[in-house]
Amino acid sequence: MPNTGIYCRLSIEDRNKLKDDDSQSIQNQKSMLQTYCKERDWDIYDIYCDDGYSGVDRCRPEFNRMLKDCECGKINIVLCKDQSRFSRDTVIIEQYINDKFLEWGVRFIGVADNADSDSESYGTMRLFTSAYNEMYVKDISSKIRKTLAYKREQGQFIGSFAPYGYMIDSNDKHHLVIDENTAPVVRMIFGMYIQGTSYRNIVKELNSRKILSPSAYKRKTGSGYVNCNAESSNSRGLWTQSTVASILRNEMYTGTLVQGKSHNISYKNKKKKKVPPENWIKIPGSHEAIIDNHTWKAAQDRIQSRVRASSAKQMISPLSGKVKCAVCGKPMKRNVYYNKAKTIQYYGLQCASCKTGAMNCTNEKSISGKELEKIIIDELNKIISEYCNKDKIKLIDIYSEQTDAMKHQIEVLKKQHQTAKSRLIKTYKDKLDGLISAEDFKVFRENLSDEEIQLSGRIKELTNKLESSQLNQNAEDKYSVIEKYTHFSELTRTVTEEFIDHVEVSKVQDNGEREIHIHWNI
Repeated sequence: MPNTGIYCRLSIEDRNKLKDDDSQSIQNQKSMLQTYCKERDWDIYDIYCDDGYSGVDRCRPEFNRMLKDCECGKINIVLCKDQSRFSRDTVIIEQYINDKFLEWGVRFIGVADNADSDSESYGTMRLFTSAYNEMYVKDISSKIRKTLAYKREQGQFIGSFAPYGYMIDSNDKHHLVIDENTAPVVRMIFGMYIQGTSYRNIVKELNSRKILSPSAYKRKTGSGYVNCNAESSNSRGLWTQSTVASILRNEMYTGTLVQGKSHNISYKNKKKKKVPPENWIKIPGSHEAIIDNHTWKAAQDRIQSRVRASSAKQMISPLSGKVKCAVCGKPMKRNVYYNKAKTIQYYGLQCASCKTGAMNCTNEKSISGKELEKIIIDELNKIISEYCNKDKIKLIDIYSEQTDAMKHQIEVLKKQHQTAKSRLIKTYKDKLDGLISAEDFKVFRENLSDEEIQLSGRIKELTNKLESSQLNQNAEDKYSVIEKYTHFSELTRTVTEEFIDHVEVSKVQDNGEREIHIHWNI
């Protein structure tokens, strides 16, 4: 009596068709094949089922377990509903059914399409069936890619999980809304970073407060998210420097939808291939921003500058990466020293050419960092007092940028809404002209009606947000902000990033003086 291995497979695409045809279901495949074995008095060695796997996927767990049992001689017959259940990949069909199975003495049978490797006519039929099955998968893959590309260009979110700080809108799965539980954490990370805090200290602060990491938060909220790398890591459930770095580089937090960063190599190979940043699909104003553009730019400027934090305090010096030698153009490097009691820290800045020992620059002497900070802050306060009279400053709506973005998005959605209505009218005319059937028109009408409803709801939501954001902010609050920035008592990293492009320090002259050139961002 032959030992039979029953193999059943159902892809996601097949599962979506079950509303109209339940014959493809795993349970029905099992029932059909078990009856087939019973009628012939064949012993069933085992039943192998892969639910939710494509026919070109070579990493199907049950499929590979069955092949291993075939190789070990435990199975004489592999029984499937048809050849496409076994595989839709021509290479796999030829490799196993036409090669390995002959070597292992295994017979392949497909019930529905009369496939039988013992039949002489099967050899020719197999080639045509394999080619057709593979063309089917290629066609489906092409259609899915085009659909996803269209949705990205329309500003629809197509990811399975929302970025940390957001959640998927319960009324529209292609739209993101702010998660009030995690958005404050994102703002805190950006705020600490632009103030000079290092990745390491940000991570320590987050973990000390017992704030759940993004992967741990997703698990807690029951999203079904699985990160294989995190599961095997010693830092499971904790914040890491790489997590903080990825958040600081994610433009999604400015309200810009960024997608298309990678794609599968092909419909057969599911490995991801990175897409160059210039080819990413970016749709500004697709969702509400967590941070403003000013904060985003400040964070990216610091990332690009690649300045290092102090190893002692893990904080960046106010002038780090900003001071250059006026003679050779090289950066000025820090020399840190203390008083005798080791209670007060000082630092000096010296041309890198001299500090490294090259000595090919005449600007040899260092300058006190604290003295340079005082010179800069005095000059900045002088400029502000001369040119900025806070009583004459025109108050500008700090939300104007977001307001303009929302207005633009409303116009885009209105055009999409009008396009959907036009398509519905055209489809109806096509039905009247007999170009499409009544059944097809019904499907088109339902899809377009759903699209119209979603677009109308989104337009209404954005219009309400626009009206609320245009309310005038309290004038006293605005003046208090201006007062805060009309005099500085010390030079901080935030002030430096805001007002200073770079500083050039010349060599000491014979009279003991040296020129300092401050290049402002104002």
